[in-house]
Amino acid sequence: MAFVKDLFSDPKAPATIDPSALIGAQTGATTESARLQAKLNRPNTYTPYGSVINEDVGDDRWTSTQTFSPEMQDLFDIQMATGKGLGEAAQAKVGELPTDPFSLAGIQDFQGAIDYSGLAEIPGMEDFDTARTEAEEAVFGRVWDRLGTQFGEEETALETSLANKGIVQGSELYTKEFDRFNERKNDARTAAAYDSISEGRTAFNNLFANALTSRQQGISERGMDVDRANIKRQQDIQDMLLERGQPMNELAALLQGAPAVQTPQAASMPGVGVAPPDVGGAYALAGQQGQNRYAGQLAQKTAATGGAFDLGAAAIMSDRRLKKNISKVGEYNGLNVYKYRYIWGGPMQIGVMAQEVIKKIPEAVLEVGGWLAVDYSKLGGAQHAY
Repeated sequence: MAFVKDLFSDPKAPATIDPSALIGAQTGATTESARLQAKLNRPNTYTPYGSVINEDVGDDRWTSTQTFSPEMQDLFDIQMATGKGLGEAAQAKVGELPTDPFSLAGIQDFQGAIDYSGLAEIPGMEDFDTARTEAEEAVFGRVWDRLGTQFGEEETALETSLANKGIVQGSELYTKEFDRFNERKNDARTAAAYDSISEGRTAFNNLFANALTSRQQGISERGMDVDRANIKRQQDIQDMLLERGQPMNELAALLQGAPAVQTPQAASMPGVGVAPPDVGGAYALAGQQGQNRYAGQLAQKTAATGGAFDLGAAAIMSDRRLKKNISKVGEYNGLNVYKYRYIWGGPMQIGVMAQEVIKKIPEAVLEVGGWLAVDYSKLGGAQHAY
C-alpha cells in the first residue's frame, strides 16, 4: 500500500523566491562589480613629468598621489619662488593704484556748436544799392564825358555845314537834319545808360558774392577751431587715462606671472566597464527550472496513475480536467463513454468522466492529490487504451 500511497501523493511544489534575499544578493553582486570596476579603472601612470599612483586604502576609498620627476620638481620650486616674488611685487604695486574717482577736471568742455558772434551778417539785396548806383553813375559819367564832347563838336560842324548851304534855322530841312542828329545822340546816351546799369549790376554781384565768401570763410575757420579744440580734448583725456591705467597694466603683468609647470596627469585610456551579474535573472531561471521539474513530476504521477490499472490497480485517473480531445463514443451501464487523451500525451483512451460518475455512483470515485479517479471495478468494466 505504501507504493500506491507514494504513487498518488502530490509532488512538493518549489519554494517561492524571498524578495529580501533576492535584493540582498543583487546588491552584493552590484557592489562587488563596482569595486572591481573601480580597481580596473585606476591604473598607475608614469610620464616624463612624473607619476600618478593610486592606492586602495580600504572601505572603498582610494588615494591618488602625484609626484614630479626630479627635473620637474626643480622647475616647480623655481616657479613657486618666482610666483612668490611676483606676488610680493604685485602687492607693492597695489599701493600705487589710484583710489580717487576718475574726473575730467581741467579738461576743456566739448565744443558742440560754432560761435557765430562777430561774423559778418548775411548780406541783403539792399546792402549794396549805393555802391551799385555809384558804379552806374561813374560808368555813365565816364562814357558820356567822352561822347558829349564828340556830339558837341558834331553839332557845331552840322550848324556850320547847314549855314554854308544856306539852310537857315527853323527851315524844314534844318529841322530834319537836327532831328536825325538828336535821335543819334539820344541813342548813344541810352546805350551809355544801359552799359552803366550792367556795370552797376556786375559791381553789385561781386560785392554780394565777396560778402558771402567772407562770412563762409569765417564759419569754416571757426569750425576748424572747434574741431581742433575737441581733438585736443580727446587727446588730453587719453593721456589722463593712460597715466591712470599704467599702474593697473603693470600690476596685471605681474599677476600673469611665468608659464605654469606641466604637472603629471593620469593617462587617458578607455574605461573598463564591469556589469553586475543578473542575480534576479538567475533566481528566475532557477525558479522556472523548479516549476518545470514540478510540472514533470505531476505529469509522471498522472502517467503512473493512468497506467496503474494495467498494473492491477482499480483506481484510474478520470478527472475531466486531465483530459483533452474528448468525444463521446457510447454508453455503459447508464454512463457516457468517451474517447480522449491525457493532457500530457500518450495513446488514445476510452473511459468515463469522474465528474459524471460521482453523480450516479459516488462510491466509485475517490480523490487523489486533488484530482478525481474512478474505481472501474465498481462500474463493472475497465478503461481501454488503443
